[in-house]
Amino acid sequence: MIKYFLIGSIGGLLSGILGIGGGVVFVPLLTYLTKTDFKTNTGVSSLAVVFVATGSSITYIFNDFSSGTNLVFEILIIIIGGIIGGYFGSKLTAKLNTQLLKKLFSILLIASAYRIIFSTTVTATYEDNIILYFCIGFVSGVGSGLLGIGGGIIRIPMLIFFGGFEQIIAQGISLLTTIPTALTAAATKIRKENNLLKIGLIVGIFGVLGSVIGGSLAFSIIPRDTLSISFGIFLTLVSVNMFISCLLYTSPSPRDQRGSRMACCA
Repeated sequence: MIKYFLIGSIGGLLSGILGIGGGVVFVPLLTYLTKTDFKTNTGVSSLAVVFVATGSSITYIFNDFSSGTNLVFEILIIIIGGIIGGYFGSKLTAKLNTQLLKKLFSILLIASAYRIIFSTTVTATYEDNIILYFCIGFVSGVGSGLLGIGGGIIRIPMLIFFGGFEQIIAQGISLLTTIPTALTAAATKIRKENNLLKIGLIVGIFGVLGSVIGGSLAFSIIPRDTLSISFGIFLTLVSVNMFISCLLYTSPSPRDQRGSRMACCA
């Protein structure tokens, strides 16, 4: 129980602070701290992300992350784009060299992290551009389905660079768009393996506490510049880990390959 408390709390805390779903944190922690297999861990993570993303989203809404701006339109379009992109990404997995794509994508994420860390200004536009927000959702969905990575690490940089949103607003939008994706993934995995429900609920409930604390810290204590730098550093670590894992990659059996897709929702 203590292990699940630590996993949920750490994942939830980072979710609230950085605006990620938490899957990219939950899966490694579950792998290192428990004796369960990778496939089970991805299922537990999917369910936990539903709770954590919801807790973080409520905290962000309570703190008026959008500063009174109505972002319902943008969020709905991103969700639609993400669902469609996730479908195509999953279909392309068997046809493309995903390891090469991960290497190239990790380099792109490092470049994005560099720009986030060292960028001084962001021009807020919030244009009701349906094509722009659909593309943001679609690209993040394809990345999740094709590369098995969390959508949040794609959506947030795109919302900052192309949507012109401030870091905290981009994080809030990303969290809200994570919920339906994570819910779909969790429902699919639980239907196949009922034993995931109990552990996922435990980790998710503990994660809610961490997400509320993390979200409160993001608004009340952590300066905006520090928040951007923290996300940039986190993005760099994820990218480097992705690149190294590709270098160390060994081809899995068909059975393991099916279980490794869509590992992280975040």
